[in-house]
Amino acid sequence: MKLRNRIHIYSTFLTLVILIILTAVIYFSFSSLTYSTEVEELESVSDALLRTYNSSQVSDPNEVLRGYVPVLGMITVRDSDRNVLELIQKPEITEQLPERLDGRSGTVVVEGERFAYTHSPIIWSDGTVAEMQIAKSLREVSGNMDTLRLVLAIAVLIAMIPVIVSGAVLARIVTGPVTALTDTMRNIQKSGKFEKLPISEQSNDEINQMGMTFNEMMALLEVNYLKQEEFVSNASHELKTPLTIIGSYAKLLERRGLEDQAVAKESIAAIRTETDRMTSMIEQFLLIARRNETSPVYQEVELGDFLSGTVAAFNQAYSRDFLLEVENGPLTVSTDPVKLKQLLYIILDNARKYSSDRIEVIAKFDGTAIIQIRDYGEGIPKESLPYIFDRFYRVDKARNRETGGFGLGLALANQLADIMKLKLEVESIEKLGTTVSIVFSSDFNVPPLELNQEGSR
Repeated sequence: MKLRNRIHIYSTFLTLVILIILTAVIYFSFSSLTYSTEVEELESVSDALLRTYNSSQVSDPNEVLRGYVPVLGMITVRDSDRNVLELIQKPEITEQLPERLDGRSGTVVVEGERFAYTHSPIIWSDGTVAEMQIAKSLREVSGNMDTLRLVLAIAVLIAMIPVIVSGAVLARIVTGPVTALTDTMRNIQKSGKFEKLPISEQSNDEINQMGMTFNEMMALLEVNYLKQEEFVSNASHELKTPLTIIGSYAKLLERRGLEDQAVAKESIAAIRTETDRMTSMIEQFLLIARRNETSPVYQEVELGDFLSGTVAAFNQAYSRDFLLEVENGPLTVSTDPVKLKQLLYIILDNARKYSSDRIEVIAKFDGTAIIQIRDYGEGIPKESLPYIFDRFYRVDKARNRETGGFGLGLALANQLADIMKLKLEVESIEKLGTTVSIVFSSDFNVPPLELNQEGSR
């Protein structure tokens, strides 16, 4: 069964049950109140009769009894042996009430007709103590109750008409967006194109939020799909060049390599160079692909000592001036040292490639721990700054080819920073240099201790 039909049936059935319970409560409450009123009225008649009878000097008590007999009622007087001493009965009443009834007063059903009754002791004309029973037919009240029951039933049926209509409308309103969502997903599946749901900006209910969430998800999927498509295209393009070079030198070796050692050496050197480039590129691909597989393992790291080892390694490897400066005294942060070192290597290697001057590494505390890597190289054009973290983006493709770059280093650095909850900020001026700042989250760093007057902690 469709959700729309289930909502329609369940809402209609629930409303019907509520209306039936409500009308039943109304009917039985009103019925009980009406019958109780009739019994109380009969008790008042009995009390008035007894007062008149006790104060009367009439020798024939029937005259008093006949004056108080109810319309559609009867008065019966019985002695202690249950023998009838007197019976005054309206012509319309043919039924006889049972000799014994529960309680002083109440109602009883005799042959399908309801009576109200009351019992009272009375001293009969011969001096014996007798029991007087006054009864009254409630056929008119029962008729009114039947009419009320019919009216309530008709009212329930009439009330169900708008309930059924509103249930159908409600079901359509609730399931309409779900149906539209299903249709849109089917269209996406068939056409392969990313579609969005039409959203009313005036509404802010849960259904509208569901549509907005779906549209945001579609937008995100579309962006990721386009990025993936671009990544595959760029990766295939990047791999095509070294493969072409390797293939060309392999053919050259096949033709002349066995006869000419110079050609063989040149071919082997070229093949090895391009193989190393491909290996480096593929390793970066794998790092990007596996970026979400491992969570960072946080440790307390003192930045001065940590950066000192990293800078010393670069000084040793490249015989360049990598300078370290730690401001504001020792700085302790909570971070993943392995991933942080990988991030620093990427940024320092970039600075080394595009700068022939010194490279400065500065650690400082400015409300939060910051590592700045500053070079004095060619700089980055202002219009290129927003794209430097995109995969395969190169400021100068010819220059990157010479330096061996693939446009993946900064993309990987940005992803590593996201994993460790760090922020990368880049400032650059052409012909003057570039500064890359690694900003730690305030939740993951400890401010330096204040120095006392003697300079000790």
